Amino acid sequence: MDASRALLDGLDTTGLNTALAEATCLGLVVDAADGRLRIELEVLTLPGDGQPADGRVTLTLSGVSRVAASLRQQRWDDLEPRIFPLTLDTLGDAIAGFGGGALHGWDFIDVDDSGWALWRELLSFDTTISDRSPAHVLEFSQQEGTDPRELDVRVWFEDVTVETADGSLVGLDEFVAGARRWWKAHDSCDPRTMLPDVAPPM
Repeated sequence: MDASRALLDGLDTTGLNTALAEATCLGLVVDAADGRLRIELEVLTLPGDGQPADGRVTLTLSGVSRVAASLRQQRWDDLEPRIFPLTLDTLGDAIAGFGGGALHGWDFIDVDDSGWALWRELLSFDTTISDRSPAHVLEFSQQEGTDPRELDVRVWFEDVTVETADGSLVGLDEFVAGARRWWKAHDSCDPRTMLPDVAPPM
């Protein structure tokens, strides 16, 4: 099997979490009939040498069996959060409403249920697509700084592939390596990694 089609069972999950850290979420589309969910991201990555390349990629999750989301708003004087209804078809619109927000947190793949436990009673929807047993979970959130809205998404899936903006498949190991180079350069105060939305190294 080609590395770009490799199952996550053989992947360094910590590395994939690194590759998704501080990624900007540009869009999401669910194809329930095909059991696929496509997430458009702009990730932090560096090539082996030279200037940063285009960081836009598409993660395609296949074998998707279930998707759940919670879009809610809670102002300082609200006793309970207001939960907005969503569906698989409108999830992408909800993400677009955050205008390209970063994925919050550092762990996204095969996380435990601690985050899920906080919002699974506040669901906008929870849709089972198939009865297959999922091998993996992706969980991420979107937030707005001045507007007290928050969106949490959890996807149960089997496999993942990565494509660049021009549609070329990228091996998962290569995808992770580019992120590790970026964060190593960031920790060394490399000017190529000094971005306004990413905190400088401590």
